[in-house]
Amino acid sequence: MAGTVFLEDGRDWSTSSSIFYWTLDALADRASEPLAEILREISEYNLGMLSLDDLTPEQRTELVGLVADLPTTARAELPQSDGRDAILTQLDELAALLAAGPSSAG
Repeated sequence: MAGTVFLEDGRDWSTSSSIFYWTLDALADRASEPLAEILREISEYNLGMLSLDDLTPEQRTELVGLVADLPTTARAELPQSDGRDAILTQLDELAALLAAGPSSAG
């Protein structure tokens, strides 16, 4: 199983379901309502995807800011394990993807 974040321009970030749901839960813990509720619902019902097209512009802006902080959060919260570095790399990739903004490639 996997989880995917779809950007408005068609790019996406896919990862294992465990990383995807940890990401959503960590973001929901830091997000304001109604974004937090949206993220919790996706996690609770194992929907497996988050489409930025489904968010308001304000929610997308908030999400981009939260994702930018996510690698730092993960480094502080994730326990040492064999897969930790790979998880951190994936979270860095998500943060970079969202920080880059919409792609002009179409």
